[in-house]
Amino acid sequence: MTFSARPTATEVTDGIDLSGKTAVVTGVNSGLGFETMRVLSLRGAHVVGLARTREKAVDACGRVAGDTTPIACELSDWASVRAAGIAIRNLGRPIDILICNAGIMAPRDLKLAHGLEMQFATNHMGHFILVHHLLDRVTSAEQGRIVMVSSSAHNAFTMPGGIDFDHLDASRRYRPWYYYGQSKLANLLHARALAARLADSRAKAYAVHPGIISTGLGRESGFLLNMLMLATRPTHK
Repeated sequence: MTFSARPTATEVTDGIDLSGKTAVVTGVNSGLGFETMRVLSLRGAHVVGLARTREKAVDACGRVAGDTTPIACELSDWASVRAAGIAIRNLGRPIDILICNAGIMAPRDLKLAHGLEMQFATNHMGHFILVHHLLDRVTSAEQGRIVMVSSSAHNAFTMPGGIDFDHLDASRRYRPWYYYGQSKLANLLHARALAARLADSRAKAYAVHPGIISTGLGRESGFLLNMLMLATRPTHK
């Protein structure tokens, strides 16, 4: 199959029937998460859409056609993550697709959650907890898939030695992009560990770099990143 130079999700999923499948997607209120939910539901999947608040999840789910279930999940609040995991389990369905998409990127000011730098707490630990709440639901599916949305920042902005476990609170020095890269490296390593753990099952785990896309992810990252996003924004007719 041949695609255009800038294919859309609608284009690359043309002809795919996901009827009877259940997908869980984090961060559905905007950007990649919303587009992922829109197209998966367009192709027939029941999408469980997670956003930071129930209001945001309900609003996002209401803007797509298809079968959706909105659930609140604030990834930096691990009680919220556990509650979301319980709510998803209570649906009583196998999970065919679990896409860990939500995240924050390079906020200029240091913030902590549970004693950890916020990007690590949100991008990695929140998803780590959610995945392991739902892992048996993924392995019970016919061909369960876990997708971690990582980034090439895991390589471009890598902490010396990889993950600096001695300073996960950034108390020594907070460098926004390096802590973002660290959280994305953790996503990647999590996917690799899951892939090894699932080797003898029907389920698989992957990490994906989505490329540079104009979304709201960079809203806290400053002027230069926003200009880069604008410069790479595709035109639509």
